[in-house]
Order: sequence, then C-alpha cells, then structure tokens
Amino acid sequence: MTEQVFPMKQTKIYASLSLLALAVSLASCGGGGDAEAGSPTALSLVPSTLTFTAPPVGTSVGTCPGGGTATIFVYGGVAPYRLDNTVPNFIALSTNSVSDRGGSFTLTTLGGCISPGNIVVVDKLDKQITLTITTTAGA
Repeated sequence: MTEQVFPMKQTKIYASLSLLALAVSLASCGGGGDAEAGSPTALSLVPSTLTFTAPPVGTSVGTCPGGGTATIFVYGGVAPYRLDNTVPNFIALSTNSVSDRGGSFTLTTLGGCISPGNIVVVDKLDKQITLTITTTAGA
C-alpha cells in the first residue's frame, strides 16, 4: 500500500477553490438560510385579486356589495408583514399586520363601489405586493 502525498501548495489551492465554491453557492440562495440576508421566495398572496358583485338591481341589498368577506394568505418574503389599506372607508381589515409566513388576514367590504381598492402588503425587507379588490353593482 502506498501513501499519496500532495504537495502543500496544491492542497491550499484545492481548499481555496472549495471555499470559493461554497461562498458562491451560499450567496446565490440568499445567504445560507439567514432570512434577513434576502427573501428566499417571492412575496405572494392567495387569492391575488378579488371581485365582489352585488345582487341584481331592485333587491333589498344596495347597489354595491357591503359585508362581503374574504381571507387572504401571505406567502414568501420575510415576515412580519405590514398591511396598508388604501380605501379604509370601503374595506375593513381584521388586523394591520401578519406575523408569520402563511398567515392570513380577513377583509370585509363596507359598501360602495370601488374600482379598484388596494391593500399593499409590505414585508420586513420593504418588498411589496398589492391585492386588488373591485366591487361592482349588480346587473
């Protein structure tokens, strides 16, 4: 059995190349699992748009829907998430923030036609996504 001996200079080159490859792979994925280094996945909402339509004109309900509700789930980005309601007179939110990825909030329409109304969701790294809500009168 013969023992292989590598010259010291060659071993240092291999070690340097290995460390360089590791650094490049960590940088490309946002930094080795540290959520603060970069968003591991894009910010998304489910559902991403909403449309509420009132019953036909002449029913006991007003011309635009009020009391319509939906639950929205927030994914990706870096929690916590801030919710900015651009139409607070037309849409009420159950909370002004979501603590965790996959967490949710509920919105309720308050009546009146909006086309569109937006809820802007902002993550910890100031990345944004907009939920567009439309309410329309019944036919």
